[in-house]
Amino acid sequence: MLQYKLKQDCTSRDLSASEKSIYLARGHIATMATSTTTTTTTITAPSGPIESSTLPIQAEGSSSSSQAINGLAEKPKKLGGYDFYRSIGSPRFVVAPMVDQSELAWRLLSRSPLPPHLAGPSSSVTTPEGKTLIRHPGGADLCYTPMIHAKMFLDARGEGGRNGDGQFNLTFDEEGGEGVVAGIEGGDRPVIVQFCANDPDILLAAAKKIEHRCDAVDINFGCPQGIAKRGHYGSFLQDEWDLVHKLISTLHENLSIPVTAKFRIFPDLDKTIAYAKMMEAAGAQILTCHGRTREMKGQLTGLADWEMIREVKKAVKVPVFANGNILYREDVDRCLEVTGCDGVMTAEGNLSNPAIFVPADHPHSHPPFTLLATRYLDIVESLETPTAGSAIKSHLFRLLKPVLDTDEELRIKIAACTWSDGLGGFRDIISDIVRRVEPSRKEAGPDWRPPPIDSTTGYRPLPLFAAQPQIRPIPVSTEIGGHEDMVTRPGSPTTAAGETGSPIPGTVLASRQARHSLLHAPPCVHEDCLAVAASRCPTRACIVHCRAIRAVEAGLTEQEAEAEAAKGGLVGMGCEAHEEKMKARKDRMDRKRKNKVEARERAKAKKVEGKQRTRVNPSGDSVGSGTEEERFVAEAVGATA
Repeated sequence: MLQYKLKQDCTSRDLSASEKSIYLARGHIATMATSTTTTTTTITAPSGPIESSTLPIQAEGSSSSSQAINGLAEKPKKLGGYDFYRSIGSPRFVVAPMVDQSELAWRLLSRSPLPPHLAGPSSSVTTPEGKTLIRHPGGADLCYTPMIHAKMFLDARGEGGRNGDGQFNLTFDEEGGEGVVAGIEGGDRPVIVQFCANDPDILLAAAKKIEHRCDAVDINFGCPQGIAKRGHYGSFLQDEWDLVHKLISTLHENLSIPVTAKFRIFPDLDKTIAYAKMMEAAGAQILTCHGRTREMKGQLTGLADWEMIREVKKAVKVPVFANGNILYREDVDRCLEVTGCDGVMTAEGNLSNPAIFVPADHPHSHPPFTLLATRYLDIVESLETPTAGSAIKSHLFRLLKPVLDTDEELRIKIAACTWSDGLGGFRDIISDIVRRVEPSRKEAGPDWRPPPIDSTTGYRPLPLFAAQPQIRPIPVSTEIGGHEDMVTRPGSPTTAAGETGSPIPGTVLASRQARHSLLHAPPCVHEDCLAVAASRCPTRACIVHCRAIRAVEAGLTEQEAEAEAAKGGLVGMGCEAHEEKMKARKDRMDRKRKNKVEARERAKAKKVEGKQRTRVNPSGDSVGSGTEEERFVAEAVGATA
């Protein structure tokens, strides 16, 4: 009755969509908090915008949360901890939340990366509750959605229309759907929806919208990027433990499904353990520990600390997923062994090879990337739920990277493809690439099998056509953009952890020595620098330290020279080899930008030409005057700019 009155009140007030959701969520919580002491409850409607400071919260452990109002039957018991973990099939192989990249189509591909004739028959897992879950060979056991901004989700428009909701589609019953979705048996379950937020009211209202369509709600406490700092969420809540506790406990006490949390470690082990235990006490039923600190991003990205993850696992009583340092299936198995965790979450490894969970001895553990790209497009085409063009391009750029790195024309063609042309343009490009890599496949032979990992480098040598991890000379990290690069950072403990540079026994993940061996390039003379030296540089330094060394010779102090060179200064002061190389790089980037501009202009012209044709009437006469036609062309060009 109360919820009915609240909804009636909402319709009579001029509230935004997000305010209505928060208002109804507040009424739900207030009902739960007062149902044991009163028989009637009155919620006074707010006179202005809804604030979050007076939100009533039910005391933890109160039996009223499991009681229905007005004598209805008791609600089913909400599972937690290992009971919840077992109810979703005890997942060990987990796909991480990735911005714009763990969307529905990619999740389905990750669950079933190989076509049945290559993968073999699927299997099933029966949970203690009697539910049957489908497992596909080499597929993920659990997937997370991309991180969803709670406030933006509440304010989203279009629900109920063809486009549904852009962040989690509530229209077509495919996201979070069971049964068969896009030909994949088992659908999109189990799935955990991840939100970022800093307001418990808004977070709860957003979670209430999707709790019936997922297995749990995750809160992001790990994003280290500038956008998270500006938005005050992710890892930038690490120092506000009261707020972190409140965000978790609000969902724990008021959702019908569990809440989980993903976070980054602190440099200090004791503080990291205390942080994890606080989250557990607040109500988090699964913890995902990313073994890097908030500062380990960009050029300071380093190895994830599996040893610290292991200590977190030992300190808490709920399941723990480990995150970081995953390039191959062997890394997954070794991570489970070293950390003792219940599952391994990967982003980078999955983006480069969605078949990463296929056993290492399987003949298709590194299938042709063109096969994976085609299967992904088939899934996209089979869904009613729209897939963003940006997501499609992002995945194709990553999967096809071995070829695109050497062919700028193909990159421009992918960038120019639009949804208005369907998927035909993407498929034509993949067909072209199939022809280009055919010599590599013929050379490998029909009986090719992935070789073992090279013990001296930590990498597996793979032919051009095979799906393979992305290895960058200079690391880039995006947490939920998935870039988990295995390069040790200057001054990190891993640089002193033996010859391999890895804190993990038997692991050689891009130590300084291994990385330069892989790149066939000498390291910079500066002992803490990870960059390579130019082969013709007389000082055997990278560009930054080459310029700094010569600036010191010209009279600057070492500190001044290094600081200025590090921020891109001292241009022209390097050796002739370095400066020539930098000039050639600048010219190459200028050409690339020019090619992209020209490609966009061609696409604009094609679009305008198509629109002009549609404005011709059946008799062949142009519609409108010349002035109107000129205005139409100008508007069309402006709309695509």
